[in-house]
Amino acid sequence: MRILFILLISLVAGFLFLNSSQLLVSQEKPAFLRTDAIAAAHHTEIDIRVKSVCRPVEAQLDLLKADYSALWAHLNHLYATNDVEAGKEYYTRNWFNTICKNYKGIQKQLVARTDTRHELNIINWDRDGLVCTAIDSNIVFNYQYPGMPDSSATQHMAMVLLYQGDHWRIDAMRILPQTFANSIKQQNQ
Repeated sequence: MRILFILLISLVAGFLFLNSSQLLVSQEKPAFLRTDAIAAAHHTEIDIRVKSVCRPVEAQLDLLKADYSALWAHLNHLYATNDVEAGKEYYTRNWFNTICKNYKGIQKQLVARTDTRHELNIINWDRDGLVCTAIDSNIVFNYQYPGMPDSSATQHMAMVLLYQGDHWRIDAMRILPQTFANSIKQQNQ
């Protein structure tokens, strides 16, 4: 019985030793230790107005403003290169799966888009501070085309943001018609 027990223990130890030598050690740093070069290079002006009954504290608004800027940095990068992997920590799983449906690989950057101004109207702020429904009533985009003069455009969007992990992530986005955005501007005045 003693020999059988020693044989069993040595067999398990040998199995664990052989399997441990086959494990691949990941060299990728976790998300909280990586520096985000795309977000660090992005600067935009964000004006936040709170219309929700439940109001966030100033620290929550500062975090939302920083994450919203980083989120748009990655959306601009996605627009220019179709690189879905670069900003995946700023997208929820459902939104990431939705944009990956038409993914055909990284493309050469031909058109560069930058956002210079946002007027973020928080329509609904969840009591626990994990869900934010907002309307960005005045996004100013600048487009740089190769061999052509730069142009700018204004867009209005509704967004749903979820706080997951250590920052805000985009869960839904919809472009709004001009008439809806004008009614939001009239309410702000």
